[in-house]
Amino acid sequence: MTEEKGTYKKGLGFWHVVFLTIGAILGPAVAYIPVTVLADGGPAGILAWPIAFLLILPIAFVYVELGTMWPRAGGVAYYPAKSHGAVVGTLNGWAAFVGYSLAMPAVVAAIVEYGSYFYPPFYNGSSLSYIGIAVSIVAVIIIFFINMRTISLMGNVNNGLTIIKIIIVLAVSLALLAFFRSSNMTDLGGFAPMGASGVLLAVSATIFAYAGFRQPIDYAEEVHSPEKFLPRAIFVSLVFVMVFYLIESLAFLGTINFHYLINTVIQPATTPATYSEKWSLLSSLGFPFASNSLYVGLAAFAVLAIVGVIIASFSDGIIYYGGAARVGNTLARYDQYFPKIFANINKKGIPVYSVALVLIISIIYLILLPSFASILSVFVDSVVFSYSPSAISLAVFRKKYPDIKRPYKLPAYRIVAPLSFVIGGLLIYWSGFTYVTISIMSVYVGLIFLLVYHKRKGLTKTDFMAGIWLPVYMIVVLGLSFIGSSNFGGIDLVVFPYDVILFIIVTLVFYYIGYYSGLRYEGIGVEEA
Repeated sequence: MTEEKGTYKKGLGFWHVVFLTIGAILGPAVAYIPVTVLADGGPAGILAWPIAFLLILPIAFVYVELGTMWPRAGGVAYYPAKSHGAVVGTLNGWAAFVGYSLAMPAVVAAIVEYGSYFYPPFYNGSSLSYIGIAVSIVAVIIIFFINMRTISLMGNVNNGLTIIKIIIVLAVSLALLAFFRSSNMTDLGGFAPMGASGVLLAVSATIFAYAGFRQPIDYAEEVHSPEKFLPRAIFVSLVFVMVFYLIESLAFLGTINFHYLINTVIQPATTPATYSEKWSLLSSLGFPFASNSLYVGLAAFAVLAIVGVIIASFSDGIIYYGGAARVGNTLARYDQYFPKIFANINKKGIPVYSVALVLIISIIYLILLPSFASILSVFVDSVVFSYSPSAISLAVFRKKYPDIKRPYKLPAYRIVAPLSFVIGGLLIYWSGFTYVTISIMSVYVGLIFLLVYHKRKGLTKTDFMAGIWLPVYMIVVLGLSFIGSSNFGGIDLVVFPYDVILFIIVTLVFYYIGYYSGLRYEGIGVEEA
């Protein structure tokens, strides 16, 4: 094994875990997603928050069982590799690493784009300017130095920033609720102008908001008493953020004035003819909560809305940066898919080379894709793709390691585990054919790391047979997305809702293929560091 200079340190308590979860979920999403769900589904888009909460919950508690059974920093890259070997481990770990790493350039781009409210030369309306890119790189470097300190310091910094952003964003939302017009719920084209498919698109949009639920699992090795803290902290945090986002969406919905927004703020080339088109235009608002604050005469709260998003994004960046570094460290330390230098941990308990790697990736992507929107799609689908395989790992571990101590046991795992796998697939499918394509292409790049693994350890027939189902499943998902409903970017060969029913059936088939492949797998999977 790779020689290590140190190990991870136990520096995170209960409230650190709570604020890691809340802080990761309440990132730049606080500015966009409460409005995006309305753009996708009209007033019915607010239903996306409780629906997505119910969908995320089983996935979250799959990770709670795994994270309390085997607490591992960067655990998302550990569990599928242990249950299925190199092929599944590489694809899943790489997907998580790409998603987490791209969170950094995405959130700092959001910081600077929102900063252009005060200094317009930062952003030209579609991408960051040269000075905007330079400021973004400075923000990444500051976050880099925070992550190079001790884990307890990083946790304390995040606690403070998370409390501040909660107070600011709630203050803006509650101020807007004072001007709430209930007629906006039904008089602007009806409650559900885009129908059920619009609500499902809205649910897919919430995944960028909810995606941070898994961050505490990737810090589990550094948590005091993870068996006690993780289940309670993650559940409390998810309930809190669901209510938080509902308040935000309702605050915006109740203060919408299409005439003001379309003619004064958005100014489209073509005037929208239908209410569906008007709702869709909301997604093009640059500063939605600031715009509505100005409309109701709350200029000070418009400024506060911008400041809140900047703080929220910075806090989010700190958390995801550390998560990416820990996934990269695990891919080298346990799985041996990354070069061995990234397995090193210093005496402070920091994976220094992996932290430096995330800095380099962040700067490169900021230069190549200098806007929040251009990075977002790759980030979201890569992260969501890495959700599903761990549900199969949990079921495999229950069968193969029945006597392992499990401080938290997922109830009715024989039902909840396949349900979690199906939900993870649906969240990708609902994002649309374009995003599915980007996601699968991005994840497939990870197969090159099998060459690294093969050179060091040797890829066996056992590894191949246990893992081939996952790359095949990815291609099948792409095919189903292509032939599916046009509501999700397909060609309507299978129309809604039959496309969703077909997708569920096929995904369940692959769940059981993956499950039995894991039961038959007799390789090492990962070596304990």
